[in-house]
Amino acid sequence: MPDGQFPDTLPRLGITFELPKVEHVEWYGAGPNEAYVDTRAAAAVGRYSATVDELQTPYVRPQENGHRIDTRWAVLTGSAGSLRIEAAPDLFGLTVRNWTTADLENAKHTIDLTAGDTTYVTVDLAQAGIGSNACGPDLPDKYQLHTTPRSVSVKFAG
Repeated sequence: MPDGQFPDTLPRLGITFELPKVEHVEWYGAGPNEAYVDTRAAAAVGRYSATVDELQTPYVRPQENGHRIDTRWAVLTGSAGSLRIEAAPDLFGLTVRNWTTADLENAKHTIDLTAGDTTYVTVDLAQAGIGSNACGPDLPDKYQLHTTPRSVSVKFAG
């Protein structure tokens, strides 16, 4: 429930948390490559598997990447064990990285992104499209994430 002053639209609505280094991700949802609400045409729902490094899209200039839309469940595995993630009643978006979003925003080149002993996981209830008027037209309204009350229940199992 929005409380206080919020912008009319948000880039994403979700939770981000840290885990000890994750090596492998398996998920049932859109894939195999990244997909967002406005770039999902080539994504097919299925069961996929990848390393955390393989989930990243190596754009020339680092930017938002690696999101898997319409995820039903995911299992993240590393030397510390496995974690299963499910959300209800809706599907969720999944992003798994070896750096923070701030690290990604501050990097000028992919070499500026260095993996440590922590993996950063974002479970999104919703995310706006990635298009913007920075180099083209405004993001169409249907791909914007308007600030409204929402709820989700997330289940974690080891």
